[in-house]
Amino acid sequence: MLFRTFAVYITLGVMNVTCSKRDAAVRQLDVAIGLLFTDSEPLAIRTLAGAAYGILADLAEDQQQGSSWRTKIIEDSGLSEKEAVRILNAAQNYLKHADKDPNSSLSFEEEENDHLIFVASIECGGIGLPLSYSMQAFQIWYLALYPEKIGHDTQPVTKAKEVFPSLSTKERHQQLSLGHQFLERALEHKGLI
Repeated sequence: MLFRTFAVYITLGVMNVTCSKRDAAVRQLDVAIGLLFTDSEPLAIRTLAGAAYGILADLAEDQQQGSSWRTKIIEDSGLSEKEAVRILNAAQNYLKHADKDPNSSLSFEEEENDHLIFVASIECGGIGLPLSYSMQAFQIWYLALYPEKIGHDTQPVTKAKEVFPSLSTKERHQQLSLGHQFLERALEHKGLI
């Protein structure tokens, strides 16, 4: 009955969603950020962020071969391209497929989602898309939490630490809560404060 009802809705056009690859990636990433900051399901966050990142990296490669952050990460890994891609996509592939490993399990650090979202948002800007308010808020939060990723004394990190002083010394749930509060203010004011 459910499938028949679903088929009827599709036939009637009730569930029509149209978007470009760019729009899909931005929307997925924005939802992943919202889920992250509300300390929601890390598997859903990984699925959305991984899908967005894959699209954005593909779009970067389409613009200019070898220009994506994915390519840079693979080249810098010291691994073969095949092995590096397998590792980069392991969690996302696990969450999409069960044909080869139906009884396996997945383990990853929740903070990996932070890094994936950050790289995806950088990739988004790199292909010339404007960063959403959610991505802007996330990048500020990320740089305050992980200043070593681009350098403690860089201007973006210094500014991020002004917004989130001592963020790295707080418990994870507090870090996420502060990120959520900042995101809510950014969305309410249609930009960063």
